[in-house]
Formats: sequence, structure tokens, C-alpha cells
Amino acid sequence: MLLFSIQEVASGSKNPERFSLLKENTAPYLTFHNDSIHHIDFRYADKKRGFRPFIAPSILITGGTILHYSDWKYDINDWHGEHFNYSGHLDDYLRFAPIAAVYSLNALGIKGKNNIGNQTAILGKSMVLTSIIAKSMKSILDVERPTGEPQSMPSGHTAIVFAAAQWMHREYGEINPWYSIGAYVCATTVGIMRISKSQHWASDVLVGAGVGMISTELIYLTHQYKWDREYLKNLDIFPFKTGSQKGLALVYTF
Repeated sequence: MLLFSIQEVASGSKNPERFSLLKENTAPYLTFHNDSIHHIDFRYADKKRGFRPFIAPSILITGGTILHYSDWKYDINDWHGEHFNYSGHLDDYLRFAPIAAVYSLNALGIKGKNNIGNQTAILGKSMVLTSIIAKSMKSILDVERPTGEPQSMPSGHTAIVFAAAQWMHREYGEINPWYSIGAYVCATTVGIMRISKSQHWASDVLVGAGVGMISTELIYLTHQYKWDREYLKNLDIFPFKTGSQKGLALVYTF
């Protein structure tokens, strides 16, 4: 017989010594004692940052919204049509450059703020959230592109690359600010390319950048940092015997 028990440890308690499992369909309790039970108090590590990480993306979204209702967006489109046209596909690949950079740094032994398991989990959730928000806004707003095609706002390419740039900034920016600078320069380049290809208005790019950055910040705000092998130490396995019944009890402390 195999029994499972998940006991939540209050944040104020330390080194709990007793776990009790109710025997299946009977009144007696099975009691285990262990002085090495592990305890983790999950907290938002960057609580002191407050709303500061959301200021820049909020400004980008607000600026993009204002520009959308301004004639300036047409002036910008006319200017790049005369001076700077781009028709390649580099932007399709460059949007993933910050992601490749972070994993390359890990491969070179340059560790970021979190381990690679948490980095991957944060990135995955950020990409999903960014895509959901961007696609939903495209469908709801249904802004016409400079080419006449639908669903222009926000720029999906820009949202993805700025979400990835924000992720790289959060992981490596405190180690060396040049990592953040490189990530944002890459993201800005993708946005400029999207405008130069006439795939988006400048307003679409600004809103897309803000959406990507906010999405990543929301994931950091809610992530529980419990990914990767090091957290397996919170799982304890106890063999037990009661009468003719034998089994294992799995206790996870969180």
C-alpha cells in the first residue's frame, strides 16, 4: 500500500518534527519523526521593487495608444517609405536572440539570477502569456496594417522579443548592465524592422513592446521558484508498517 501526504508548513514554523498520516478507513494514526524535514517559505523575492518594473512598459503602451490616434503614425510610415525600407527576414529570427543568448551564457557557465530550471519555467510562462494577450488584442482591436491586412496592433514579433529581452534583463542585468543593453537593442532593432517592412505602424510596435515587458514582469511577480532538481530535497519518503500492512509515505514540504 502506498500513502501520499502533502503537509503545508506554516511560514513561522521551523524544522517540524512530526508528520501524521491517517490510516486508510481506520481511526489510528501513523506517526513519523524526522529532524531533517526541509522547509521553504515562498516569497516574492523582488517585493521591494514595487511598481517600478511596470513604469516603462506602461509608458510604452500609453505612448503607442496616443500615437495610434495621431497623424504622426502616418508621417513615420511615409518617412521610412522614402528613406528606409527593409524586406528581409532577419526579424523573424532575431526576435529569439535574447533566448539564445541566455542559454548560451548558461552553457558557458555564466549563471543568472535563477537556475536554468526556473529560467525555463519563467520564459515558457512569459511566452504563453505574451502570445495570449497579443493575439487577443489583435482580434479585439483589428487595426489595419500599412499593407491593408488586418490585426496590426500590437506587433507580435515585438511583443515576443521584448518579453525575452525583459527576461534576460531580469536574469543577467544585475550581473552586468551590458547584458540588458544588448537585449533591449536587439528588441528595438526587431521593432524598427517591423516598421520598415510596413508590417506595422510605429504605434503597434510601442504597444507590443509594453505588452511583452509587462507579461514577463507579471510572471516574475507570481512565479514560485520551485523548478529544478534542487527542490527535490523537499520530498521525503518514509517506509511504514502497521499490522499486516506495509507501504511508503511521500511527504512534500512547501
